Amino acid sequence: MPLNRSLYYFALFLVLYELATYLANDMILPGMVQVIHEFHAANRYIAMSLSLFILGNCTLIMIAGSLAEHYGKRLMILLGSASFLMFTLLLAYSHSIHSFMAWRYFEGCGLAVITIGYGLIHSHFNDRKAVKLISLMGNVSVLAPLIGPILGTIIVSFCSWRAVFYFTLLLAIPAFIGLWRYTPRDCPPIPLPDKQPLFKQYALLLRHKAFVQGTLCIILITMPLLLWISQAPNLILLTLKQNYLHYVLYQFISIFGICIATFLMQSLAGNYSMSGIIKVGGYFLLSGLIFSTVFHANIWLVVVGQFFYTLGLGLANGCLYRLVLSIKICSTNVLSTLLGFSQSLCYALGIALCNSFLQYWQYSVLSFTLMTLLFGCCAFYMMRKTATFYQQRQWE
Repeated sequence: MPLNRSLYYFALFLVLYELATYLANDMILPGMVQVIHEFHAANRYIAMSLSLFILGNCTLIMIAGSLAEHYGKRLMILLGSASFLMFTLLLAYSHSIHSFMAWRYFEGCGLAVITIGYGLIHSHFNDRKAVKLISLMGNVSVLAPLIGPILGTIIVSFCSWRAVFYFTLLLAIPAFIGLWRYTPRDCPPIPLPDKQPLFKQYALLLRHKAFVQGTLCIILITMPLLLWISQAPNLILLTLKQNYLHYVLYQFISIFGICIATFLMQSLAGNYSMSGIIKVGGYFLLSGLIFSTVFHANIWLVVVGQFFYTLGLGLANGCLYRLVLSIKICSTNVLSTLLGFSQSLCYALGIALCNSFLQYWQYSVLSFTLMTLLFGCCAFYMMRKTATFYQQRQWE
């Protein structure tokens, strides 16, 4: 099979695996109300389950990235995906809220291999192909918050919440088989680098303006989405006391903007400047979050604002990833590893801190929209700076 076609098959199964990992979270969110009731746990565990899931990725990603340099990216991708299968199965047999949270943490470690896979994609394609492919892959994976609540609601309505993890396995197993078959084989292993040179590379990146600015920008534009995903069960099912049907409708509308952005990027990439696309995405992002805050008393209008926010997020996300991962001061693997670690750490801490803030205000819709607007304003500022910094960047 030609190498290029094999790489596309690898990308296909990587996004299937990514979809399975995100569905593991998004399908269980509507079932978390059942989980906390069965284990007699507090409401704070709903958002905490997502924080621990992301924190698991954060813990392993630096180690996985380093080991991939020596033992090969293929081996680490296969080991990580196999561990995801194992802990997903253990989650289905959880017997307490503490064991559930522990397995959620270790299940999240399986996300670490996605960053390694994205690094492989960037190292094998030029700007235009990489942005189109990463935009498609990244945004298709965000379909999980669209279809996840629907599938999760159907499952928990007719079965136990444990069935969510059995369904996840049905997706993850063929993804693992496809990754086994199509993940590119690495060159012969190189000697494991000393810790000091590797940490010097990380330190060099942390002092590199373009990397820090781009990474911070990616984190800030994504935080409102993660807050919505993590807090939607509290806001919709518990605070507003609406049913699962409303929960599904709100999730679908709010995140559908990313689907539209995915199709738009297939024609925009290569025809318009990256900086221009990022700026346009910033306007959609900020205006949507402002709209949600102003009309916080009407949940339908809040959701409409979230739709425009996710449209802006989808437009800017692929370009920002490409700009960060095309920095040429170290290997793509080191870049993607530190980027993934920074994202996971900030996401886990951000969700935990915001959950405490919302808990204090009894998970009101206004407290949620104000928090997302705060991140949106910071994101808009960073997007403008990043776009200006890369004003002269041409497509390669």
